[in-house]
Amino acid sequence: MSSSRAPERGGAFDPFDVEADPPSRPDLTPEQVGLCKDALAHFKGKRKNKAALSDEFASLWASVELVRRPSISVAHYPANRPKNRYIDILPFDDTRVRLHPSTSGRTLDNDYINASFIKATNDDRVTTFISTQGPLVNTFEDFWQMVCENQCPAIVMLTQFDGLKCDEYLPLHTGQGVYGKFSVKIRKTRIENHGLWLRDVEVKCNKEKFTLYYIWNILIGLTMECHRILMLAGIGRTGTYITIHTTIERILLGDKSSYNLVETVKSFRCQRTGMVQTEEQYKFCYRAIADELKNLIKSNH
Repeated sequence: MSSSRAPERGGAFDPFDVEADPPSRPDLTPEQVGLCKDALAHFKGKRKNKAALSDEFASLWASVELVRRPSISVAHYPANRPKNRYIDILPFDDTRVRLHPSTSGRTLDNDYINASFIKATNDDRVTTFISTQGPLVNTFEDFWQMVCENQCPAIVMLTQFDGLKCDEYLPLHTGQGVYGKFSVKIRKTRIENHGLWLRDVEVKCNKEKFTLYYIWNILIGLTMECHRILMLAGIGRTGTYITIHTTIERILLGDKSSYNLVETVKSFRCQRTGMVQTEEQYKFCYRAIADELKNLIKSNH
């Protein structure tokens, strides 16, 4: 499993530098630039055949059913039903995130939150994600407990605070929010021209203090060196982001099996239902990966 702690700050590439505008990108070795060029040629070629991409996405539905039928039981416990935003988006028993029972007086049978660990490979150098629904008012404290227990260095939010998909689980601008034992403070906010919101967040529980990065919008380079990232939205856009992010990471590690997005998405769907929900999202993965590879090559010339 990937490290649960943020990498050391400093050096040429600091993913936690909220002042960097535009956000910095990692310095690549000549070998990694070559890997990016090879991968870019592959993904550009795949994008030219839109019908083939449609067929790939269609094949996912049948293939996942044949691979496994994961158990979902804990999410259906009567005490846990009010913690689910949707009745049909529930975590599998074997990949769900478990809250520590020793915190907040929890018992061993009350460790539930609607969230799943998502891994692309067993390589510890590839980011482990936590995919979760937008927090409900009655799960705010559970949410922040999960963030702190897993030492998530970043939260990527891909939805709106509209009450339907997500409630306001943190203070949106300034000041401090209190959620059970957890107090959350926005220390710094920056809004970029293309609509990206970056927030430096401080979380306190009793005498412990923890800082993390909050990102509203899709961004690859900024989160490239965060090793356990929390994703908000649940399955569609979340699965899309995780596919893009981990594919880029694996390409930079020389893992050519990363070219096979069908297998990547199939693996994710065996860890949380419905990851990459629509054909449009699947095709967007190809586009975004190609665009990021171009940017990485350009920034390392």
